[in-house]
Amino acid sequence: MKIGLQTWGSEGDVRPFTALAAGLVKAGHEVTLLVTDNAGRDYNGVAQRFGFRLVDVRNPDLPSSEQIEKIWRKIIKVGNPVQQSELIMKHGFDPAMEAMFAAATNLCASNDAVVGHFFVFPLRVAAEKAGIPMATLNIVHNCLPSSQICPPGLPNLGRWAYHSEWRLVQRMVNKIFLPRVNALRSREGLLPNQDIMTQTWASERLNLIAVSPSICEKPDDWDANHIVCGFLNPPDDLQVDEYPNGLNEFIAADEPPIYFTFGSMMLHSLDYIRETLEIWMSAVCSVGCRAVFQVPWDDLSAFDSDDQVFMVQQLPYKSIFPRCAIIIHHGGAGTTQSTLLSGRPSVVVAHMADQFFWGSELERLAVAGPTQKRKGLSSRQLAKSIEKVLASPDMAKRATAIGAAMAQENGVEAAVRFIETRLG
Repeated sequence: MKIGLQTWGSEGDVRPFTALAAGLVKAGHEVTLLVTDNAGRDYNGVAQRFGFRLVDVRNPDLPSSEQIEKIWRKIIKVGNPVQQSELIMKHGFDPAMEAMFAAATNLCASNDAVVGHFFVFPLRVAAEKAGIPMATLNIVHNCLPSSQICPPGLPNLGRWAYHSEWRLVQRMVNKIFLPRVNALRSREGLLPNQDIMTQTWASERLNLIAVSPSICEKPDDWDANHIVCGFLNPPDDLQVDEYPNGLNEFIAADEPPIYFTFGSMMLHSLDYIRETLEIWMSAVCSVGCRAVFQVPWDDLSAFDSDDQVFMVQQLPYKSIFPRCAIIIHHGGAGTTQSTLLSGRPSVVVAHMADQFFWGSELERLAVAGPTQKRKGLSSRQLAKSIEKVLASPDMAKRATAIGAAMAQENGVEAAVRFIETRLG
């Protein structure tokens, strides 16, 4: 089959699609992936290694690094996930919408079936107009109403409150997204959607939930089109492990270090990085541990360090996480599942949206310390969360057990199988 994929957002939104593209190519399909990265990251090297065609659908009004920092600080300051979603759409999605729709139209004209990130409604419109089968892909499991899952953005008051809370969340989500979705649908001669979560974000033919069944057991009240396929992780033979000089020796010198990464949430801004590193460093000194800091900056000598800390630009999570004691991360879908797959406990520092949910999920699974908020993050509170994990060996045991179960899963193969069965 000729299969087209389209995604938008941060690395956490793109990586599941590169993994899926790799799996589809391995299964013998011809694959094209459209990517609209909200920071303009280049995935051509990934496409060449995996063997699929990449089309970089750039936001024509991509903000400068200075503008991105300003917008990002505003998003963090707001704190509320619903208001954050509106800001993200306004600055990151709306300016790219027409370019994404034009690319989606071409994708649908040249492929037998398409799979789209659940946010990317222009592909849904293009697929309906072209009359070709489409699947949606959700990277988190709290975007579909269920009496068994706490709605996003609200406190978990217990299942007795879920029904009314879901109605509230659906109203808020519809207020933000429906005008955008239905404006395009109306312009293209299609009937309007009535609900974002159950229509726009979920294909009635196939809606893949890219989450491990070890984390999310499919709720009884989800329809048959919703499939929990598992974590979409790149194949082992396509990983490249390159460690900087001295890191192996640092890890082996004493007890396993703690790994700190905020992934794509760490702005490429010297001032912002220094602010964050000051918090990290103070927490490490307070706990008295050793640590590896992942810092997205070319010249790591620009930052103060000592014998307790080893700084790296980026490392493959598959190989480094199992060698560390705890992972401090932002709670992105990919990083969270990579942490669990490695069998390591966490402390989540949630910045926005679904990251708060992922933090609560890890706490539910009893494999993480108390979730922290990036807004107003203090080194003292971060240190307390780390100390709680270090003092709880049962957390590490539970994380190891979940990691062992996840290692038996293959989300990419499962997703490919369902795509072939339901879209073929």
